[in-house]
Amino acid sequence: MKKTLFLTALFLMLSSLSSVAQTIFTKVKHSHAAEQSVAKAGNKQVSLISVVAAYYKAASDSKKKDNYYLVLADTHNASYNDAEGRIEATNSNVAMLDLYVPQGSGGTLPTGNFVANGSSATTQQVYAPDYSETVYYDAQGKASNHIPSVKGEISIIRNAEGTYIITFTDTDGTVYNFKGNITFTNMSGGTSVYPQISSDINATFTGGMAFYHGNLMKSNTGNIYINLYNCDFDSETGAMKAKGYNLSICAFNRLFGDPKKATVLPSVYTVARNFNKETYFPGMEIDYSGMTVIMGTYIKQRKAMSGADTDYAYGYITEGTITITEGDKENTFNFNIDCTTDRGHKVRGTAHNVAFTYVDKSDDKKKAIVSNLNDDVTLNLNYIKTARVYHLGLQNGVNVFSVDIGSPSGKDGNEGDLFKMEFQTAPNASGIVPGTYELMEQNHLWTKLYAPYKMTQGYFDEWGELIGTRYWHFAKDRYQVVDTFAVVTSGRVSVELLENNNYKFTIDVTDGNGFLIKGIWSGPMEINYDPTSISEVTDREYTNIHFEGNTLVLDREQKTNATTHIFTADGRLALVATGTRRIDISPLGKGLYIIKTGDKAITKFAIK
Repeated sequence: MKKTLFLTALFLMLSSLSSVAQTIFTKVKHSHAAEQSVAKAGNKQVSLISVVAAYYKAASDSKKKDNYYLVLADTHNASYNDAEGRIEATNSNVAMLDLYVPQGSGGTLPTGNFVANGSSATTQQVYAPDYSETVYYDAQGKASNHIPSVKGEISIIRNAEGTYIITFTDTDGTVYNFKGNITFTNMSGGTSVYPQISSDINATFTGGMAFYHGNLMKSNTGNIYINLYNCDFDSETGAMKAKGYNLSICAFNRLFGDPKKATVLPSVYTVARNFNKETYFPGMEIDYSGMTVIMGTYIKQRKAMSGADTDYAYGYITEGTITITEGDKENTFNFNIDCTTDRGHKVRGTAHNVAFTYVDKSDDKKKAIVSNLNDDVTLNLNYIKTARVYHLGLQNGVNVFSVDIGSPSGKDGNEGDLFKMEFQTAPNASGIVPGTYELMEQNHLWTKLYAPYKMTQGYFDEWGELIGTRYWHFAKDRYQVVDTFAVVTSGRVSVELLENNNYKFTIDVTDGNGFLIKGIWSGPMEINYDPTSISEVTDREYTNIHFEGNTLVLDREQKTNATTHIFTADGRLALVATGTRRIDISPLGKGLYIIKTGDKAITKFAIK
């Protein structure tokens, strides 16, 4: 539970951020402390095989050269902290190259021969000697106290396949060679606390573990961390037990009424920060309560087994798609990953027939919820031809009306969806007024929350009858047997009045578990009460009327400033006339109307 609350707090903060604040990029500058280890063995040829870091920074107005900074190593265990300018490695030769080229290179390192800045050569491709050096790290991770600098020219070639070939010599006469692909990260994008993966990845994953965190931030979607591995891992904690990759996908999809039944859901997931279904949250570092944590979707590489933090490097995924399909065997899944990290590195991978171990980390406690839904509901109300409205009287200062879309007694059929709504209106309204109605924040017992344009949550009355706003479904081929049901506790319903006094209801609500219930219905509404008997329209006198074509004539003379109101049967104001006995009713459609004169005389009439 604590972890889920922690995640909720972080996601709340991250969802409102366009980017995460990061520190200034720092290059490596070694000190030559006496306690550092002895120099490396006298190798005269070193093959560099891994890109530890590769950064690019475009020229500023004051500096007319683009800057490329490379960290290369002859092992795969070296890591680089670009916020502190610190390298961690064991039994490794590491080379740093600080290169400058004319502005406009656009993040692709130009080829050619680079000479030391300040030399007599006229080339515009140079390196900074103070930040271009080689160093050896021993078995304890200590840097040699003898740190040669790069000497002479640095040769850089890029072949037709995009592979770089780099050759240079240090002041000890050792020759260094590198051949491989390099993707440069824009330095202006900031730095990271944790070591970053500096190359593209293409992995085949064979194992999986998923942690279900449930309904974060009342988003009404289910958050599940899907972990894929191409190495051995701890089936209880998810910790990597060998070298390899762990892809952690922060995915959002539907909720599970029973968190113990949570599972991976097939779909195509795209990146987003809105917690919507079929999305994954982007990866990033965030400072939270004095510590730096990794959030969202990321890939983790374990490069060594020393047990230190430097065993790992990370890539924060910010773009791309993750496609999940059902596997060949029951409860297994296939994955196709095509993503990009915030540093521009490609993360691609596949997985086939992966079975998952699931861990419930949610705090979605079982509450007193009246619902047996296990998934969202898209209402199918097309078979219902007429809705029915009932007046439930004046309650807590408002008029309350109940609308049935579908008859619980089977008037509209014995199978399908039914939806019942309880609306609150102003005390003088004789029907449901068009507008958007929100569910009350609490149940019906919170009487002070009753207000116009509110809806009452579903509940059991003192006789044990389920009333209020709720959903039912009649089972197919069974006579009026309810197989699924839900009390509605949040959301909204939009009410529109269409031509010929038809109504349109746009329903977007949830049950107590957070499952969505959505749908649209439109059509005529049968009024099962006398609108003239409601509240302020009960002060009857007599009003005689007659018709002359499309003109309604009041037989009683009106005062000069007297106003006559004409309402539809549901209480909507349809027409106003002031200081006249003769009223043009041609704009009105067919239906039942209520007329209220300035002296409060009431009558009703119909247009057929």
